Amino acid sequence: MTVLRTWAKVEAFDGGPTDTETELIKACKAGERYEIGRGTLPGTATPENTIRADILRYLILGGCEDCPVDLRGVWLVGGFITGPLNLDFATAHGATQLQNCTLSHALASGQTHFKMVNLSGSGMPGWAAHGARIDGNLFIGKVVSPRTIDLSGSHVGGQLSCVDARLTATTGHALKAHSAKIEGHVMLRKTHASGTINLVGSSIEGQLNLESAVLSCTGPYAILASDTRIDGGVFLHPRTQEEKDKVKTPFHCTGEIRLNGATIGGLYAQQTTLVAGSTGQSLSLGGATVNGPVRLDGCDSTGELLIAGSRISGRLTCERMVLQNENGHAFNGQAIRVDHSFVWKKVNHVAGAVSLNGAHVAELDDHPDNWPDSDALFMDGFTYDRIKGTVSTSPERMDWLKAGSFFGIEFRPQPYSQYAKFLRDTGHDEDARHVLYMREKLRRASARNQLSASGHSFAVPLNIWARFWDILLRWVVGYGHYPFNSVAVLAVLICCAIVPAHYAWEEGSLAPNAGPLLVSAEWTSLARVETHPAAIWTGDRLPSGETDLTLAAWKEAAPGRDWETFNRYAYGFDVVIPIIDFGQTDAWAPSTTRGPVGWHLWWARWVLSVMGWIVTALGAAAITGIIRRE
Repeated sequence: MTVLRTWAKVEAFDGGPTDTETELIKACKAGERYEIGRGTLPGTATPENTIRADILRYLILGGCEDCPVDLRGVWLVGGFITGPLNLDFATAHGATQLQNCTLSHALASGQTHFKMVNLSGSGMPGWAAHGARIDGNLFIGKVVSPRTIDLSGSHVGGQLSCVDARLTATTGHALKAHSAKIEGHVMLRKTHASGTINLVGSSIEGQLNLESAVLSCTGPYAILASDTRIDGGVFLHPRTQEEKDKVKTPFHCTGEIRLNGATIGGLYAQQTTLVAGSTGQSLSLGGATVNGPVRLDGCDSTGELLIAGSRISGRLTCERMVLQNENGHAFNGQAIRVDHSFVWKKVNHVAGAVSLNGAHVAELDDHPDNWPDSDALFMDGFTYDRIKGTVSTSPERMDWLKAGSFFGIEFRPQPYSQYAKFLRDTGHDEDARHVLYMREKLRRASARNQLSASGHSFAVPLNIWARFWDILLRWVVGYGHYPFNSVAVLAVLICCAIVPAHYAWEEGSLAPNAGPLLVSAEWTSLARVETHPAAIWTGDRLPSGETDLTLAAWKEAAPGRDWETFNRYAYGFDVVIPIIDFGQTDAWAPSTTRGPVGWHLWWARWVLSVMGWIVTALGAAAITGIIRRE
């Protein structure tokens, strides 16, 4: 490269300016646009369209005193620029506009200071502009470049417009703006890129707009924007309906869009197609701060859609989505914080896990039957302040809780506890009790399954005992959530005592529960000959063969008329409820030799008494809170 600083050197350079270059010089001096041909991108160099890079550099830097360039700078359209154009560490004079130009060599402008740059429609084998400063806008729309456009560390005072460009670098980066600062928008609408768009650590005060872009990266990342600040948000799809109606080609991306640790003003990714690269992730917002909504409605994602650890101040919308990832998570929302609503509706879950472990959202707006089944849904630690819509314990909602509470055979109770807390906070106490009841039932079943799977030598007897205790707690007090079930159980046990007591009395198998009476002459004489000695002894029946006495007269003369009158109902209460004493069990005892009913009652009263003690104790413990219900 020859450095031309004076007009004399320009005239002496390789035969002096050509006719085409002379016309360009005249236009630059006049501050006018110079268009070669029709301004189309030239495919080959001809005498009529060729501009040598050394001449062009001389003009971009402002010429000299003998050939001053107007303050408006250089505006060339349709030229074929031959030779390396090196502007490293230079300061451009006015605007630098090379539209629809073909550059034979990569453009070099490291640490260069520009007023404004317009390379729209040009074709060039790359551009190295690291550390460049552009006071105004940078236009590289419709640019065709098979190699990297490097804007690392550059500062653009306006917007960076790369609309409808063709960035065909197949290895490395297609566009590299690492640690760049752009004070306006970064417009990549309709851009086709086969390499990575690298914005790591950059600062964009406007929006990053990729509407209708097609990114088909052969490497792992299609967009690499970790730790980037994008104040205006990321747009993969238009925000307004009017703009949506104009979109003919939806955004399509092959390769990961990585925004880990970024701070963005929102993410609009509706009606997009995201296909993961070699990283396995289609979209990554891990640890990002989103000062606005995240719109994923209509998104078709193949691979892991990762937003774990991000903080979203607006709404997170997952609606009409298609999620599929055969090798891991399809949706990873672990430890996210959503200050507004989390919408999950009409989601077509094809394959892959959905995880909300440790997440918190202000409001959950979902269709319970849209969540995946067990082994694909994880909600341990997922909390929410409210749920939009009808609050219920419908089969769909209970299936959702159950699906999100198991990790293999291990049961995680937190989803049930969280839902019960929400139900109590909203006044649905009865529904909350049912949820906690189901939580305890599943927890105990899971514990038994884990014990069986452990291969412990005492697993079988321990599980038998655990199952017995589980059934007892479930039916008697509903695991402490339905303590008054114990009253119904006691009523059943009392009936189980009343019925045989009644038939034992009718059978004649009850006798006074006192030793002296049993050996008395009055009782022994009746017991030897009468079928129902107790009833005759107390005066409730006439002795057999007695025809002269009436029952009333016999009652006045019966030897046991002053003994405790038998009452089958009081006897049932005495047997079952230990804390109540009607004196029936103290006064009467069944005989094992007078009939089968008496024999069975003799044994049954031991069982009923033990069961009565247990049920009464459990009921009292549940009512007083000794058995925890939380």
